[in-house]
Order: sequence, then structure tokens, then C-alpha cells
Amino acid sequence: MNKVILVDDENFFRKGLRSLIDWRACGFEVAGEAANGEDALALIDEVNPELVITDIRMPVLDGLELIKQVTEKAGNHPKFIIISGYSDFKYAQQAVRYGVHDFILKPIDQEEIEETLRSLSNTIMEQKLVVERNIEIKKAVLLDNLILGKVNEEDACVFSKELLLSSAAEYYYLILEVNGLPESPTESAPDYQVKEKITKIIRNICDPHVGVFIQDLEQGSYGLLIPSTYLHRFQMQIGHFVNWINGLLTSNMTQAVTFYIGPAVPKLHLLKDSFEAAKNAREYKYFYEDKNIILSIDIENNKAITYTELEDSYYHQLIEQIEENTTLAIMETIDKIFLEFVSKKMARVAVKATINRFVHAILKIIKNMEGEVSNLKNFQTMLQLQNYNLTLQQLRKQFLEFVLESKEMITILRKQSSDGEAHKIKQFVDSHYRENMSLKSIAAKFYMNPVYLGQLFKKTYGIYFKDYLLQVRINEAKKLLRQSELKIYEIAERVGFNNTDYFVTMFGKYEKLTPSEYRNKLLEKRKV
Repeated sequence: MNKVILVDDENFFRKGLRSLIDWRACGFEVAGEAANGEDALALIDEVNPELVITDIRMPVLDGLELIKQVTEKAGNHPKFIIISGYSDFKYAQQAVRYGVHDFILKPIDQEEIEETLRSLSNTIMEQKLVVERNIEIKKAVLLDNLILGKVNEEDACVFSKELLLSSAAEYYYLILEVNGLPESPTESAPDYQVKEKITKIIRNICDPHVGVFIQDLEQGSYGLLIPSTYLHRFQMQIGHFVNWINGLLTSNMTQAVTFYIGPAVPKLHLLKDSFEAAKNAREYKYFYEDKNIILSIDIENNKAITYTELEDSYYHQLIEQIEENTTLAIMETIDKIFLEFVSKKMARVAVKATINRFVHAILKIIKNMEGEVSNLKNFQTMLQLQNYNLTLQQLRKQFLEFVLESKEMITILRKQSSDGEAHKIKQFVDSHYRENMSLKSIAAKFYMNPVYLGQLFKKTYGIYFKDYLLQVRINEAKKLLRQSELKIYEIAERVGFNNTDYFVTMFGKYEKLTPSEYRNKLLEKRKV
């Protein structure tokens, strides 16, 4: 709501004007009254109104002199509406030079002045939005240049005064991460209007004239400039201040938030040092897995974290367990891997690189088996994992889901592949049973291990390869015995037996009759 003050030496007129107009409907609230220009000057400095409605003829300091003195001051000026009688209309031209918005004659027409006020309120709001937008752009550019070290001390001093930062004794840079995954890989990570919430929280407790300096970093991450003027209610302790923000921010959020605080710097142009320290503190995220507020000063006394990946043995072990379809063993290995991340003090970038290596190794297996990796529910998420802010537990959960889903796909692909291979071999036997073949020769033809081929065939069809080949040959021999006059040795050759005696023996084993007995039995039935 825009503030307005009423200036007139007649108390009756001021009271009447206050009650005549529906101020709130017009976008204003009356913030004060003054009986002369001198009192009005003091009131304007105190209230900082958007509008002053004033008479011209007043004691001590008249309306035009009041407008002149206000407009000649540095800073933002209120709008002015002059209300006076016909005899003062000669002042209108002079009033225009001072930028007076309107000149309304007494007696006042309620509809006329309310229409003027509504129009003026819209204009003021539009101008405020433009000013605020320009300030936000200026702040964003300033922050970008500060963290890149592109602002010299002289320019930083100018900006400090302009943005009301010069009263701060120190400056901190704070990085805030919203942890979690988007609802779908094509959406941005959920931020629950974090910027708006932080802005509201800070404005409610800090000097509203200083403003809030916040910028977007990567997806789900934000950077804040914290002047020491924010800390007066927190014993000048940045940790207390961030604890308070954390409590208010997360009280109505489901997402976990992590804060990284750079050290204080005495000059604004040195903010890059605080930013770099806060950025470095992010690498300690998984080292301090039980903390969500990490101060750069706390990590200075700790041993350096490691940027190397895990030993190869973990990769070989997990890949082997995935191929062997051993779920419990997989879960145990993943638990060990994540314990290693902590015990070896691995930097966040090293942890994500390790996970990324696992992911691509698993995807390669699926592709080699001619599987469609895009059918994995977590495929896009795992490819973009570097872009998400995740706690160690969130990362473990996501990785475990991906590994178990991939394991199931690999199992299905292997079964489909095995079924396909066994079917091809069966078709070959059905078509080439007349030829000299064995398990070993077929395995060589299909580039397979003979032992594996024998196991695969038995698992798929419930019969050993050798027995199936004999079964096919015997069935074909029976057909020839029924349908032709070929001699026994000729039939043996036609169905793939090089030795007639062996053919007779195996036929008898399967049919409990010799080939001749089988044929004679058929002839006897035909005679009957």
C-alpha cells in the first residue's frame, strides 16, 4: 500500500479529506498530517511517503516552497498533488516545473480525486517494479562479478554505498543446496520457491533497506552475500544466523538443505575469497554426512580429502554380482562402497565420479547384450546425476535402485539371449540331423563353450543335446521305415548314422524293437 501525507493549515479540511476518500480502494493509506510546510518536511523525512497532498498557502513554509525543497534533495522524491482555490491557479505553471502530478481545485470532487489517486497508484506501482527490477539486475551483475574477482576496490565502494552495504564491517558468501531429485528427469530439481522464502525470511529479521543478495548457481543451488549487518540479532555469529535460516526454511519443506559458509572478508571486493572457500567446502559434503551446515573454517584443521576413486576390486566384485543375480550380495557390496566413501574421506566430486564409472560399466553390459538402456526407469536420472544435489543416503538409495533395476534387465536379457541361442541350435539340429555332428562341433559353429552349450540346451528343453539328436534321428528313421522300402543300412545313413549296427542298437534302446521288427509289425497291421 502506498503512503500519503496530508498537508494543510486547516485541520477541518484535513479531517474532511481523510474521511471523504476511500484511500485503500485507491491504493493508499494516510501515514500522517501536517499543518505547514516545515512540519511536512520533517514528516516526509520520517515517513518517506509515495504521495504528498498539499495546499499552497500555508504559514511558515508554503506548498510551493515545500515542493521545491523536497525535489532539490538527493534521493527518491514523493509525488505531489496540489489542492487549492481558484485564486491560486496562477501557481500551476510554477508547480509543473517542480514535477507536480496534478492540481486539483476546491471544492473537491470526490470522483475526480479518487480517479486521480487510482491512476497515480498504478503509475507508482509500475515505477516501483521497474526500480526493483533494475536493482535486482544490478545486484545480480554485481554478485556475478564479485565472485569472479572482476570488481576492484574503488568500484566496490561505489556499489556498497549505492546498495546500502557500506555500513557492514565484514562480508560472507553462503552457498545453499536443496537436496533431492526432480519428479521427472526433464524437470528442474524442486526448489519450493527457495529464493522467495529466503528473501522473505531475511527481510523479516534484518534491515529492510539493505536488501537481499541472492543468485542462482547450478541447478538447485543458490549463493548469498551476507553482510555483517544481518548478524546484529545473532551475536554477530554467522553460524547462529544460518541455523536460524535453516530452521525457518526447512520447517515447511520436505527437501533437505545443505549450507556452506565461506570465511568473513573485510572488503566487498574480496568476496571471491569467501566464495572460493564456500565452494571448496562443498567437497566435504559426504565427509560431514551428519551435518547440513558446513563452515569453511571447520575444515581448515581437518586432513585433506581424497580425490581418487575406489579400488578396482569393488568394480569387479559388484559387476560380477550383478551378472550372477545375487541381490543380497549386491546390497552388501554397495553398503561397503558407501562406507569406503566416508572412511577414505572422498571428495564429493570423487564420489560422483566413482558412481558414474559404475553406471557406465553397467550400461555397457546391457548394450553389449543388445538391451535398450533407455528402458531403465532411472536411466536419465543416472546420466544427469552430476547435476543433482543429493545427500549420501539419497545417493545410495538412487544408486541401489539403478543397480537392482539393471540386474533384473540383465537377467531377462540373458534368458532371452539364451532362449534364442538354444532355439537356433535346435533349428540347426532339426535341419541338419543327417550330417555328422556332435556337441563339440555345434559349439564351435556357434562360437560357444561346449559345456555351456550342453547346460543351456538341457535347461531350455529339458533334454541333453546328445539325447535330442538321437531322438530326432530315430523319429526320422521311423518315418522312413513307414513310408519307404529303403534298406536298414540306407535308412541309417540317411538319418546321420555312419554305423548300421550302432543305429540298430540305439533304435532298439528307444523303441524296444529293432528297425526290422518295427517295419514287420506295421506290415502285419496292414494285412489285418
